[in-house]
Amino acid sequence: MATNLHEIESQARKLSEPERARLALALIESLDNQDDGDVAEAWRVEVDRRWSEIESGETVTISASQVFSEVRHSLK
Repeated sequence: MATNLHEIESQARKLSEPERARLALALIESLDNQDDGDVAEAWRVEVDRRWSEIESGETVTISASQVFSEVRHSLK
């Protein structure tokens, strides 16, 4: 490749802010080229399981404000 990293970076800095953001996103997405279909399916199964536990009453939820209140209290 005739163009080196320094030249590419120099050219990229000349782009507008929205163009640099699009380029950055494209580069980041290019790093994550794994097929995560199995992971997505595993999360879907886990979400379904947790939701079923909540609906059946097996798991009791608490509000975020209560969680934070309890954490603040435990840190005192």
